[in-house]
Amino acid sequence: MRHPSYILATAVCAILMAGCASFDPAKERATQTDAFRKSLAEKEQSLLAQPVSLADCLNISLTNNYDIRLAELDRTLGKFDVDAAFSAFLPQVSASVHYNAYKKNPVVSSHRFEQGGIDAGMAIFMPSTWFLYAEAKHAREAAALRTDYVRQAIVLQTTSDFYSLCVQEDLIKAYEAQVAAAQNTADRISGLAKEGLARPWEADQAMQLLAARKTQLASAKRELDILRGNLLATMGLSPLSPLSLIREPDQPIPELDSVESLVLKTLSQHPSLSIADRQVVISENEVRKAFCAFIPTLSTFGSWTFSGNDIQNTPYNNLLGGFQATYNLFSGFSNLANYRASKTKREQAKLSREYTFLSIMTGVVSARAAVLDATENAALARAAYEVAQAKASDLDARAREGLVPLHEALDAEAERDLAQTDAVRAGYGARIALANLHYAMGDAVPANPEQEQ
Repeated sequence: MRHPSYILATAVCAILMAGCASFDPAKERATQTDAFRKSLAEKEQSLLAQPVSLADCLNISLTNNYDIRLAELDRTLGKFDVDAAFSAFLPQVSASVHYNAYKKNPVVSSHRFEQGGIDAGMAIFMPSTWFLYAEAKHAREAAALRTDYVRQAIVLQTTSDFYSLCVQEDLIKAYEAQVAAAQNTADRISGLAKEGLARPWEADQAMQLLAARKTQLASAKRELDILRGNLLATMGLSPLSPLSLIREPDQPIPELDSVESLVLKTLSQHPSLSIADRQVVISENEVRKAFCAFIPTLSTFGSWTFSGNDIQNTPYNNLLGGFQATYNLFSGFSNLANYRASKTKREQAKLSREYTFLSIMTGVVSARAAVLDATENAALARAAYEVAQAKASDLDARAREGLVPLHEALDAEAERDLAQTDAVRAGYGARIALANLHYAMGDAVPANPEQEQ
């Protein structure tokens, strides 16, 4: 008759093997696809039921973006690493229990017997554990800072995607108006050409301009779907979801502080510098931890054992305790090499921080200049469009009276359309440039309160 423990072990193995064998890749893919699509549909109903403003898009991104959610999990893992490092200061206790049964009666042992024990140990002097714990805490803080920086990057991405979509929608409205105007012009010039009042190539030029405007409009609509999908994906939603935007009233770009003021503010708050500071501290702890390899360690231990393996039916138990000191006399110079390598890595961390320092300074200078350039270009683009509009209207009126050739009016109309496109793009360029400046300064979004704690 088989022992019950054999039957139990066999049953457990069978269950585990059945679970592995039951995996169907196609079924799993279909199940996950259906579940995820259902989840996206629920989010769409709850978050996109009404038109959304830029503030709404930012709130959705900060709570639903996948990069932010992954960064939050990394920060949580950092907390677990700290807990694991702190466990080195606590006693390590383990227990074991065994049951033995012989098929035949042995000569010098019981037929069936149980045995077990409890082992405990604790480090008394092991400096490397202190530095390992400090390193874990700094790594946790660095993970929190990286999470904050990811949030700022997503704010910039969402803002850029939102304004890009606004630009594209305005461009489509402009292209639709241009197609309608080009259609009227083409019909009028074709009629004049039939009556001999316009040259055939002028009619062809008008038709070519109409075809170009239609192609431009069709391409812009396809680009609109791409930009809408980019914004939705940044918000963690399906790129195929419908989306209506609420436009904000035009706000003038605020007057910027001097370069020196912006740089000093950035250097006091940028997450990258705070992360670099912690990397330097971590590298210093690595040097101390490597030096600990040359120091002896001291620990204490104790154990209690019990066994029923006694042919005289007299079970026994025993207690054992003591101290243990360990010193590594020779390890092939690996400890020395590790110590020198840790010092080199510390220098790397310091140089990396200095390089980050300079990169952030140049980034702020460039971003501030980009805001000023975009603001000035927007004003110039609006003025250029007004001039092109007046010129096109004047030449169109004069062409109708036969005072100028028709092709000059058509050329002026094309220049006006191009100026209108540039003005629409430039109108949002300053806002995008301002968002880039905030990101370069590290204040695109307020820091997470949990991180400050």
